Amino acid sequence: MSIYTTIATSKERHGEIQTALAAVESSPETLQSHKSYLSDLRRALAETNQQLEQLRQITQVERALHEKYRDSTVRRLLYRATGKRGDFEAKADQEMRDYYAALAKENRAQAQREMLEAQVVDAVTKEHELEAACAARGRLHEELDAIYRTIFEGRTEDFPEEDAQEEVTRLARREYGQRRQRWSDVRQAAQCLARAQLTIREAMFHLVESLRQSERDLWGFGGTLIDWRQKNCLSRAQQKVSQTQMLVAQATRLDSNVQPLPAMSLVQRDWIGGMLCDTFLFHLNFLDLMQQSVLEVNRAEEALAAQVRRIQSRETDMQAQVEEARVTFETAQQDLRQIRYEVFMKAADPPPPYTDQPSVGIST
Repeated sequence: MSIYTTIATSKERHGEIQTALAAVESSPETLQSHKSYLSDLRRALAETNQQLEQLRQITQVERALHEKYRDSTVRRLLYRATGKRGDFEAKADQEMRDYYAALAKENRAQAQREMLEAQVVDAVTKEHELEAACAARGRLHEELDAIYRTIFEGRTEDFPEEDAQEEVTRLARREYGQRRQRWSDVRQAAQCLARAQLTIREAMFHLVESLRQSERDLWGFGGTLIDWRQKNCLSRAQQKVSQTQMLVAQATRLDSNVQPLPAMSLVQRDWIGGMLCDTFLFHLNFLDLMQQSVLEVNRAEEALAAQVRRIQSRETDMQAQVEEARVTFETAQQDLRQIRYEVFMKAADPPPPYTDQPSVGIST
């Protein structure tokens, strides 16, 4: 079978393969980047699980000590009989503080684990999709290579223009893949920052609600229910702040242009001290600290919003660069196909050899 016939019979399938490859060509680079991202998520989840287990053990110990002092009537009477009631109350208060502090840390770690587990599930689904795309890409390249082996069997030194264009196409393919990988990293970082915006807004919501409860408590409208609501809102705000910081850290690993947020130090109220020193000055001081926390979270939220705008701009610019590289790559592929077609046409139907024309005699 001649080269021309081989090209003619393979042309339609060759076009179908090129069209299919355009959709999955960059899947290996994207998968590599995604595996790194998934590895970071799994490592963070493993660390969080380990931390949570340790915190649960600490909470159990603190709960046991707290309940021992809270429920021990005999111990209470013994301290009272020996004139050390104050020592007993101090120890009981300290155990209560330690227990609630340990419980708050455990709740924050639990919320962080739940968010990481959801992220891992989404990332694993995406990984399976990319692995399927890589497998399809491999099969397409194998079929394309088989076609090219059939057509280009043997040496190709006689076709330098085809070799040169093949090198141009190879470099264009590599540049396209590298840009796609960088764009994928920035896009994932942008997604992390977008989720961080949601969590920091939730943190601000809970913090403002806690501030509102503090203002009510300041003017004497408080009570056990108000204290419980205030404590619950502060705990939820701390959880959301921790999640925000974790998401920004993930974005930083994906894109070095992402910067950490300004410090967010949420106020930690001494609830036992608040019950023992329930004065106007105590509540006023705590209200000032709450307002400072609101300002810090608000400053971090503004900084995060600015980073989101910048990374969205970078993502748009990089998407344009990827599109430019894609066009360059596809143009190089088209040029390569055209050159090969022309080379094969010439090889299959070469021009007739040159022969001298016989001289025409002049009659006299």
